[in-house]
Amino acid sequence: MARAVGVSDMTIRGIFPWCFTPGLYASRPDYIESLAGFVRSRPQQPVEDFMLQSNAVMAHDVVAGLSRIAAPTLMTFGRDDRVTSTRFAQPLASAIRSSEVLIFETCAHAALYENVEEFNRKTLGFLQRRGGAAAV
Repeated sequence: MARAVGVSDMTIRGIFPWCFTPGLYASRPDYIESLAGFVRSRPQQPVEDFMLQSNAVMAHDVVAGLSRIAAPTLMTFGRDDRVTSTRFAQPLASAIRSSEVLIFETCAHAALYENVEEFNRKTLGFLQRRGGAAAV
């Protein structure tokens, strides 16, 4: 009898490949496994709830509200992102005043995990320039 696949396994098998570049899988399989371990360690969400949440995310349209965003906004993209392609960068930047776009050249969807040091350095730089964080 086949074991039921839970949300954690669905995420690792079905979503991780969209979030990380093949290069990261090849060069740091131990790191990918540590991220998978983190996902598995979290409280389990029922599959039905995950599906409801996923459907809500796909149906949610915020375009009309973008112009109301007044806070300095940093939008990050990975050059190899197939989930939120860089083709969305300019339309978003045009709609949100006080926004900046940052594209990570060697990342997919999860630059914050693929290039931790650069992501943190550039995000902190943005926060310090925009007055959102004290100097560290």
